Amino acid sequence: MNIIIRLIVTALLFGISTIANSQTKDSFEIGKLDSYLKAIHQKKGFNGEILIAEDKEILFQETIGMASYENNLELKKGAKYRIASITKTFTGTLIAIAQKEGKFNIQDKAIDYLSGLSPKFKQISIEQLLSHTSGLPHNEGINDYWLIKSKLQMTTEQVVKEINSLDLLFKPGSEMRYSSLGYYLLASILENVYKIDFESILKDQILTKLNMSETGTVNNLKIIPQMASGYHLVTDDSLVVAPYRNYSMLKGAGDMYSTSTDLLKWNNSFFSNSLLNEKAEETVITQKIEPAGSSANDYSYGWNVDFEKPHKQYHGGGTWGYSTYTAAYPKSNISIIILSNVSTLPISDIAKDVESIIFGKPFQMPVVEGVSKESVNLDRYRGTFISDSNKMALSVSTFKNSLYAQLGRNPPFEIYPRGDHQFFGKKIEIEFTFEINNDLIIGLSAERMGQLFHFKKEIK
Repeated sequence: MNIIIRLIVTALLFGISTIANSQTKDSFEIGKLDSYLKAIHQKKGFNGEILIAEDKEILFQETIGMASYENNLELKKGAKYRIASITKTFTGTLIAIAQKEGKFNIQDKAIDYLSGLSPKFKQISIEQLLSHTSGLPHNEGINDYWLIKSKLQMTTEQVVKEINSLDLLFKPGSEMRYSSLGYYLLASILENVYKIDFESILKDQILTKLNMSETGTVNNLKIIPQMASGYHLVTDDSLVVAPYRNYSMLKGAGDMYSTSTDLLKWNNSFFSNSLLNEKAEETVITQKIEPAGSSANDYSYGWNVDFEKPHKQYHGGGTWGYSTYTAAYPKSNISIIILSNVSTLPISDIAKDVESIIFGKPFQMPVVEGVSKESVNLDRYRGTFISDSNKMALSVSTFKNSLYAQLGRNPPFEIYPRGDHQFFGKKIEIEFTFEINNDLIIGLSAERMGQLFHFKKEIK
């Protein structure tokens, strides 16, 4: 059944309006999306927007949560988000355009277009940078990256110097390891062959042509109207202001912002060959560039590609304050776009759920449980619990009238009373049942993802 038929609906469910106006027997599909959006907001802390479209026709577009907690501003359609690694899909296409224009061939060595690059990287090709098979590490490979250098404004020369200090993780072309540094070098190659900055190349070659007026590159000093404030979800289920990150080291790899409707234009450009001829576009979104002797890589020109049904090209993104995802399905011209102004969300899992709803796959709606209103003596549940195998230690403690569980050295998370000595996690889906003997806690059972673990209380 055509997906557009399944998604048409008239009802307004759970207080979230939809845009469909015709009743069909499958109208519950929109109801599922409405329910799911509200459920992940309550259960996983999702703030943001989900957009579903077929070609240019928007079938579902709703927001939930806050654009600014400080100013009590709700998120609205049209909000801008930092899209993080979705930026790579644009850089990959810019590489394809430059190749079509005869600027280079992706089989060329990167060092031929980067005079400052160390000779020890002379074997790395442009294609290997594209496919994450260059051997370069990810950002964390740079010394003191998160503590210091991710917060500094750096020039291209300074970033290349940092890259030159690194060692390759493997021989170029032999393995795959995701590397944003490789995409920084791709953006620098583009600047060198076009003789202008990456932002101008992006605007000239893509944004202006597709009328993507709400998309651009992040500048830490530039005020961007309608930008949703970024927040970070911490382990006690609360939000904090997202830590500062300078985006100068993420050129071409994670330094763009956009809106859901602009990203829809981006996805649709691959359905209509708007930027590339059919042959070049087919290469960008279907060619799997694989390491030698391997078939494990599903990466093409900045896109992940999946040929299983439903066939799709997709990419996720994550940075301080934002979790993002876009997917285009060329067989049905369907787009799924998910944008959030909260970091550390399980965005890939959310995307799988949305895809299951849209394409009628088996799907289980997240259950939002209520907390027991009965007064509970939390102190009686405190203690250290040892697994039957003696390989895991679980600590249960109280803080500010709340109960927390901590497995080993993992961060603690709050658990909530359900009643009858049972507790559950909200963001971390786990259930605890404490065992009682003569009114004393002697152990507990923990159930997570269908697995059951038993712990005995440590007696001191």
